[in-house]
Amino acid sequence: LGLARWLACSLLFAAATLLPERYFSFQLRVRSADRMPLHTVVLLASALSLSPASYAPPPRMLAPASVSRSGPVGMMGRKFENNKLKMAKTALAYAKKASYIGKKVVVAVKAGGDDPSINRQLAAVMAEANALNVPKDVVTKNIKRAMDTDTANYDELTYEAYGHGGVGLVINCLSDNKNRAVSEVNMVINKNGCKVASQGSVLFNFSPKGRLVVAKPLDEDSLLDIAIEAGCDGDVLLEPPDAEADGEAARAVVLTEAAELGAVQGALQGAGYDCSGKLVNVPLAPQEVSAEDEEANFGVIDKLEELDDVDSVEHNMALT
Repeated sequence: LGLARWLACSLLFAAATLLPERYFSFQLRVRSADRMPLHTVVLLASALSLSPASYAPPPRMLAPASVSRSGPVGMMGRKFENNKLKMAKTALAYAKKASYIGKKVVVAVKAGGDDPSINRQLAAVMAEANALNVPKDVVTKNIKRAMDTDTANYDELTYEAYGHGGVGLVINCLSDNKNRAVSEVNMVINKNGCKVASQGSVLFNFSPKGRLVVAKPLDEDSLLDIAIEAGCDGDVLLEPPDAEADGEAARAVVLTEAAELGAVQGALQGAGYDCSGKLVNVPLAPQEVSAEDEEANFGVIDKLEELDDVDSVEHNMALT
């Protein structure tokens, strides 16, 4: 249509140019006050028709549509987000280990000095740091910090709460500010639909145990021999490690009676097994919960463990 109009207007332009003006002697009314000769109208229309804006070039062939890649790109995006989340959790776990060792160093130095050959508590913390792959710089820096009289000591604090589905939560803290610790813990609990529990109302569902993370493969026979040589009367149990909680370097987990944790840890280290140990609360009767409540409880636990003052959070959920 555009090409046909262009040809027609070109013919009119040629006719208006070549023919004398008398062939266009009649006039065309444009406005009520003005009159314009048809010859002028033809020239004007031809000029407008020849302008670049009025010419519509024939349509060009469109490039073939590109093949959609939404599937692989979506998969790459999800994989990237999962890897980023895993890296963030790994970084958080390392930061918690370094913070935990730093606080334990301060407590040990405040109690018995900065010489590990005399201060057995400090020597044990340094061995634990080695087992957890915490750099020596972290230990050295916190020893110097602990010797400063302005550095506050850390207190072990325990808070209890009820999670979703009646699950019991035990929040273990190591803090130099009790008011800050209790305020932040209570805020996370209340904001996530949980309830703060009175002291002892949750802990009676748990039994205190000693837990050792060993960085070297260990079998039950070797463990029993080491425990007997250490003079332990209680039971010792061997369990597989939790890669996410214990780290990739963990090869075995040993559970002991709470009172015999130090003896078993010393015996293992004397036998060439680097290990880190601490007191834990083992549930007596795991609580069955729905999948929704389990997910909600783990969300609360993750938020609690992000707090600087929180060392660990224990629960009595029966995992599916």
